[in-house]
Amino acid sequence: MASINKHLTRGDYHVAWICPVADIELLPARLMLDEEYPTPSYDTHYDENTYICGTIKGHTVVVATCPQGETGNVNAGRLTGPMFKTFPNIRMAVLVGIGGGIPRPEVSEDSLKDIHLADVAVGWPADGKPACVYHDRGRAKVGNFELLGTMADPDWRLTNALGFLASDHKLGRAKFQDQLDRLRNHKEFAHPGLEHDRLFRAEYQHIGDYRSRCAACDMKELVQRPSRTEDNRSKFVFHCGRIATGNSVIQDGELRDQISSRFIRGISNYADSHNSDVWRSYAAGKAAAFARTLLCRIQPGVIQAMEKAAEALWLVPFTKPSAFVGRKNQLAQLNEHVKIEGGRRLAMYGLGGCGKSAIALLSAYRIKDQQPARAIFWVPAFNPESFKKAYRDIGTHLGILGITNSRADVKKLIKERLSDPAFGQWSMIVDNADDTSVFVDPLQEQSGVNRLIDWLPLSRKGSLIFTTRSRKIAIDLAGSNVMRLGELDESEAKEMLERQLLQKDLLEGDDVYDFLKILAYLPLAIVQAVAFVNGNNIRLSQYTALYKTSEQDATDLLNLEFQDQGRYRNTKIQWPPHGTSHSSTSKRRIRLLPCIYPSWHARLARIFLLRYSRKKLTEKRMQKRLEH
Repeated sequence: MASINKHLTRGDYHVAWICPVADIELLPARLMLDEEYPTPSYDTHYDENTYICGTIKGHTVVVATCPQGETGNVNAGRLTGPMFKTFPNIRMAVLVGIGGGIPRPEVSEDSLKDIHLADVAVGWPADGKPACVYHDRGRAKVGNFELLGTMADPDWRLTNALGFLASDHKLGRAKFQDQLDRLRNHKEFAHPGLEHDRLFRAEYQHIGDYRSRCAACDMKELVQRPSRTEDNRSKFVFHCGRIATGNSVIQDGELRDQISSRFIRGISNYADSHNSDVWRSYAAGKAAAFARTLLCRIQPGVIQAMEKAAEALWLVPFTKPSAFVGRKNQLAQLNEHVKIEGGRRLAMYGLGGCGKSAIALLSAYRIKDQQPARAIFWVPAFNPESFKKAYRDIGTHLGILGITNSRADVKKLIKERLSDPAFGQWSMIVDNADDTSVFVDPLQEQSGVNRLIDWLPLSRKGSLIFTTRSRKIAIDLAGSNVMRLGELDESEAKEMLERQLLQKDLLEGDDVYDFLKILAYLPLAIVQAVAFVNGNNIRLSQYTALYKTSEQDATDLLNLEFQDQGRYRNTKIQWPPHGTSHSSTSKRRIRLLPCIYPSWHARLARIFLLRYSRKKLTEKRMQKRLEH
């Protein structure tokens, strides 16, 4: 591999090479490059990845890896989302690395047909079914699992190239050894020795530490099958089949035997509890050699001519929230929820203004970046009218026949369309599902009005996210898959203030903490208050003093209008850039807030109650008070 000072633009790269395990898979990937080029400049505020750029047989390639210790589909998704935006003309992506091999249930008399350590598995089942499927989250040990989704199959031109490569291999014309020669000067890619290739019976669990290399395991529990010999040790063996992928490794032999084995994976273990590190580097090198051989079999012009997948429908009426801070765990949980699919639901509940809509909105933008083929819909659920209007907009954009007819059963048409797996991947965010009488209460026998919950679509390729102020509604909608959202902690609240405040010199002293304390560390109240401070060029202490003058003045302050593209319009309550409303909350429920949420400042509870019963003062009147 030679490094030259040749500069290409971000638009010149067409192949993405993803190696999730940095310390094992990155080196062989770089050794497969013919040349390395300087990485073109890109927006590091948006894209925090580090890239290696170069060429393989005329292909322009970008190599990327997850941060050390952060692997799995979720982190790979975080990597590829920004990557595909930074390099907009990528047409082919290969995920190359190591994985667990799944032996055939029946032992073959030919050892080259059975899967062995350091063989390569390629996602190509050749039975018309998906080449890659998901298993469940977490580290699967001894127990059950279920398949929750599939991944899109590769372009037919790539599958066609795989077929020719398999034919080349049978004729002895595939040049795997030429690629392996690129690794020979690095001792970690040496063969570990056939004596370390052990397959135990599925039900026999490992004894001792994982680093013991089965020193205490009973060799009588090994599967009786033909061993690889020294004569065929140097032969390059690859298997085409179905690959199961998840967020961590499978370490249960019996679970392993329940699934059949896309991507390109070097087999470093048998997906059982006898996992050892001894084969990892050698297997990673074999996978990299296969990936390079495959790319050499494809003309660069073929990949460049591929059409980029069209972005799916995006019906979200708000801009990305600029003031968002914290909530990393909750965002990770939302991303995980969407990736699993399976028609699952997740509901976030918490006091109005705590940031439920903001986190849902930011999650929607991240999903769009990471999964451009997934349609995303935003459905306000203040009342049946807002729900039905959002559904009609969805139907109009989807071109559903008859959707614009005034007599059309809009909710039924959308439910049927999105419940059809043929529609593809989608996520729906149902925001402000606060009115139990509309959303989940039982039907009244004579009303003939259906609950909104009855018109939610269900598809194994879809996911639903709800925001609500009611814990009961959250549980009714999503069962145990609920997430409570509280106020910000002190550091997060201060960070939000720093982002929004124009006069940075106001951030010093105790005024900051007094200001945040009266606002109960709620994102809604902070952004609303800062908008007033910025607009009137006053100090935080002045705002705090005015706020404390009377309940009427506090109410008026928090009711003043401010302009933002990230909130609902024409609502009585003003919100930060994430679009939340109290308009469907009854006075009775507000009176109960201090009891239900002990952390809620009692004074604010009274203020929100007064919003519904007093006419707000004009901004002119408030300005006069400030002048005095």
